[in-house]
Amino acid sequence: MPTTENDSNVEGQGKRLTTTSSLTPSPDSSLENLADRKDEGAMGTAITSPHPPFPVVMNAYGQWGKLKSFNLCGATEQDRLCHVDIHTGYSGKTPLGTRPGVVLHYGMSSKAPILAAAGYDSQWSASILSFNSESVILMPSLLPATARTSNFVTEKMPAFVRGGQVVFSFSIEVSHGKEPRREKFEWRKFAKDVDETAKEGGFKLVRLPSPRSSTKLADDTDADAGSEVLALLAWRQLFPKFKHAFTLQLLGRGQSGELGERWSLMVVITALRLWALRVAGKTKKGVIAAGQKADGN
Repeated sequence: MPTTENDSNVEGQGKRLTTTSSLTPSPDSSLENLADRKDEGAMGTAITSPHPPFPVVMNAYGQWGKLKSFNLCGATEQDRLCHVDIHTGYSGKTPLGTRPGVVLHYGMSSKAPILAAAGYDSQWSASILSFNSESVILMPSLLPATARTSNFVTEKMPAFVRGGQVVFSFSIEVSHGKEPRREKFEWRKFAKDVDETAKEGGFKLVRLPSPRSSTKLADDTDADAGSEVLALLAWRQLFPKFKHAFTLQLLGRGQSGELGERWSLMVVITALRLWALRVAGKTKKGVIAAGQKADGN
């Protein structure tokens, strides 16, 4: 499917999230644990203003003849939202440098501003000889423009096996009144045929209860995990039909927009990262368990 560099208006069909939050808060915003994260130096052209809200249903589609990029779309393939580059690391281009991963653009071109990126924590980690499935997620910096040394801040998404289940975890700021608050979330893997809408398997995104929060969980709480389910990442047939990669659906409070634009962006970029890890065979329980053993965990 042809792409155009000026198709950056990102219009689409279907229901959109409604939210008043911004990716870049005001200079006087105070964010918990901001100092625990690392700024990436001088990397690429990042978008610093809010992007149009993501729809509640998104699909990733490949393009015939283009092996290093694909489209993030809405409910249909024609509802194109963002361009995604598959970064090999050989070019050394920012923001990932030599680290293989994916880069999400605000528009339908590789030259469009970068919304976020995700990849391995090192070039070696991408090797088939490495059992490291930990990821770095590059998100827009939360610091005021005058205090920034870069456009991005680095978040971590470690992988582990718990109770026989593969888990990828991350923390991100969510809307909470006037001041954002960092909360923890987990992508939990499920097998084929467990969910009728995801016959090829996938991941559920759950919200971990905050120790300080007495908020009651929504009705779509996962009874087994005891956590609120906010998104479903459903794989589509990998071979021989590579074109339709996955479907990402926001659920419950994830649909309402109350968690904020930064949260929805984190969900999208981590979903893209999980897809890339799956293609590389690094979401398998044996691989992640071997990595844990090598790390002494």
